[in-house]
Amino acid sequence: MSRTAAFACAAAVLFALCTSPAGAADALTGRLTGVGSDTASALVARWADAFRAEHPRVQVQVQAAGSASAPTALVEGAADFGSMSRPMSETENAAFHARYGYDPTRVVVAHDAIAVFVHPENPLERITLAQLDAIYSADRRCGAAVPVREWRDLGVAADPALAAARVLASGRNEASGTYEVFREGALCRGNYRADVVAWPGNGAVVATVATHREAIGYAGLGYVTGLVKPLALARGDGDEAVTPDRAAVTQGRYPLSRALYLYVNRPPGSALADLPAAFLAYALSDAGQALAQREGFTPLQANERAAQRALLE
Repeated sequence: MSRTAAFACAAAVLFALCTSPAGAADALTGRLTGVGSDTASALVARWADAFRAEHPRVQVQVQAAGSASAPTALVEGAADFGSMSRPMSETENAAFHARYGYDPTRVVVAHDAIAVFVHPENPLERITLAQLDAIYSADRRCGAAVPVREWRDLGVAADPALAAARVLASGRNEASGTYEVFREGALCRGNYRADVVAWPGNGAVVATVATHREAIGYAGLGYVTGLVKPLALARGDGDEAVTPDRAAVTQGRYPLSRALYLYVNRPPGSALADLPAAFLAYALSDAGQALAQREGFTPLQANERAAQRALLE
């Protein structure tokens, strides 16, 4: 080989090394689409940003229309993964199965809780599930004898003006997984009262309570700020009231603890497609779980992560 040819060959190799990804994973390219939960949207967006930084030739699009939008997007093939703050319902799972002949794969990616909160000036410190049912439910299936209408019904007496005020109950709308989990855990699957103010996003619930002394609300724990006061929650009158901190959520002691899920379409006996597989691997990685904690969620324990990874192998 001539010196000129050898130089040209060496230059070509150097160019390839400098411009090619450092490893096979960096060769990922294409578009990845996620649809679903508003509660998980900030976390999924952070994962998407970090994933794009590692794989610059991948475009990631995240839509947060609520957990109810995830199953529909998966059935229609409009999403590579669906994020949900509740498990998929039997009806939603059946629709997916009818389309593809198998069930979707569900991966737990973090722990969360639904926090109940009031205005910082409200003297209330704790509440029971039965009291929440009396505030939010039209039919009180959890056993409350009478509905709660005014703050005096909850024992608020130190502030006479607040005690006489009607309780402004605020929460999420029907598209939200938080709406369904709260309905199941606090309303015994009863119906919401017509006067409950329903918002499409967690942030709007927090803002409502932060600006109205007479308001009470619920939202994903990661959205709770210092503008509102979280309440300790007890299952019954004689039970311990538990604050929604990391330990209580991980151990399941907080009554409205829950998981966050990513659902994917994976045919039985087949490997998951490269892009969603790589994204889920990042979500379950040390870096991905650190981001979950930074966003206010509770990361998975090592054994939990191992179990979820096994679902994808």
